[in-house]
Amino acid sequence: MPQPFHIRPATPADMPGVASMQHACWMKAYPGVLDDSFLAQLSPEGIAGYHARHFHENGNHAAPGMPFFVAEAPGRANPIIGMVRGGPTRAESAAGDTVPAEIVARYPFELFGIHVAHDLHRSGVGRALFTQYARAGQSLGHNSLVLWVLSNNAPAIAFYESLGGKPVGSSPLTLGGKAYPQTAYAWSDLVHLRRMT
Repeated sequence: MPQPFHIRPATPADMPGVASMQHACWMKAYPGVLDDSFLAQLSPEGIAGYHARHFHENGNHAAPGMPFFVAEAPGRANPIIGMVRGGPTRAESAAGDTVPAEIVARYPFELFGIHVAHDLHRSGVGRALFTQYARAGQSLGHNSLVLWVLSNNAPAIAFYESLGGKPVGSSPLTLGGKAYPQTAYAWSDLVHLRRMT
């Protein structure tokens, strides 16, 4: 039986738990996908600091127009079991790679990252987080969204395709000095998506 969980807006106090969960996800999912040297320099502290910069200046809420949610399961050593974050579509990747202008123009709302504790994959947590993010996008006036996924990340691609995502473009992502191919997946009708999930 799936573990009970709930989804709520993230707070700055959640960042250590978010970072610990995300770091563990990367260490499990990305060996063989990303270079070992890049993975070795990642740390929960660095991930926490990166996410902390995306809160409003008052420090209490995610920046306006940039939804940030966590999935929480009380009773676990780390109760933060998932996260999703995004905002206006970026013209450059977090690493500074230029994104195709047609993607930015056509899909003005982007999902920057979604992660679920590895032992809870296929439990419904990721689907619930994605649905919550789509709902937030609609409340901001968006009816489509886009995200980028490493082109050789087969499990993530299968998840996005199970939600109805369609490949709409490609662009490189530079990490640790090496370029990796990425694929953009998009959803053109968030109302229809929410009915399906």
